[in-house]
Amino acid sequence: SQRTAILVDASRSRVFVYNTAGAVPRLVRDYYSSIGKYGSQKEREGDRKTPIGVYHVTSWIAGVKLPDLYGSGAYPINYPNARDRLVGRTGHGIWIHGVPSSTYARAPLASDGCLALANPDLDSLSAYIQPGVTPVVIAQQVEWVEPDMLQAERILFLAQVEAWRKAWES
Repeated sequence: SQRTAILVDASRSRVFVYNTAGAVPRLVRDYYSSIGKYGSQKEREGDRKTPIGVYHVTSWIAGVKLPDLYGSGAYPINYPNARDRLVGRTGHGIWIHGVPSSTYARAPLASDGCLALANPDLDSLSAYIQPGVTPVVIAQQVEWVEPDMLQAERILFLAQVEAWRKAWES
């Protein structure tokens, strides 16, 4: 039901936007982003790390309502989600936001856990975000796979599941 999905490769400080209409997601845009000062894999409040997981944008906060630190605005995400809470992760206030007006972009490891994009990039990203709908997948490292290879793995996996089902059934 969503038009786009956001994929973050924390190891490369990259934010990728995918169009999800059709059978195969299509890369639409990508942006540089700063992540947490101590990298990723957030576990507790105040650890200055960016969380790893699947989240959703919850709302939009215009920059005029925020201190200049957040630039042109912010998109809060739902960290911690139910899985994070289940495994004991704590914290709050993880956003996708801009940078101070006197700065073009932050260093790769310079936020307190948020994703900080240059203000023009955040403004551009807004065209792809629907609060309450748009998923944000944050991964430590993204492994790019050719579609043919992915399809071959999918066929093999389904064959193994079917073999297991038949064995269990008998």
